Amino acid sequence: MGTRGGIARIVGKSGFRGVYHHWDSYPSGLGEQLWSLYHGFFKGDLKRMLRFLINEHPAGWSTICNKDFSLKAGYVDMNDPSYREDRRPQCYCHGSRHKKAHVLTDKNASGSGVEYVYAFDEKTNTMYILSSYIKSGAKMIGFFGAGDPNAEWRAIAAVDLNGAEPNWKMIEASAR
Repeated sequence: MGTRGGIARIVGKSGFRGVYHHWDSYPSGLGEQLWSLYHGFFKGDLKRMLRFLINEHPAGWSTICNKDFSLKAGYVDMNDPSYREDRRPQCYCHGSRHKKAHVLTDKNASGSGVEYVYAFDEKTNTMYILSSYIKSGAKMIGFFGAGDPNAEWRAIAAVDLNGAEPNWKMIEASAR
């Protein structure tokens, strides 16, 4: 599903700064993938993981979910004749797309339709899962790059990356 999200670092007391992620950004999708990448491919090196996901791919991601990180990241258009369910991470800055850097922050994310942000605290090895909510208190649902720019961000989980793996579906259900 095109659930929009973000991968970010914590900035200040309540802000974040990072990059956009388009597909499957709900907790049992992108959240679980980030957990798996930290423990698997990046071998517990959060600084290296965030440098790769944010700094080296500043235009953001179509998707990193269920991709093979031993392959070089780069976008392959599904209309390209050579496309065959490409297994590499699909960024917007390499491959057949060359978008400029776009910084996703707590100020612009909800207006872009972002529903979930995975904001990392490198000092504590914690992944905060944030969800956007409209003024009525309902979960904000973004679509086609549109959302509520006045939505507020709430932490729905604080995941200790060195602790036990959380129940992703339970976290997801708590956002509703």
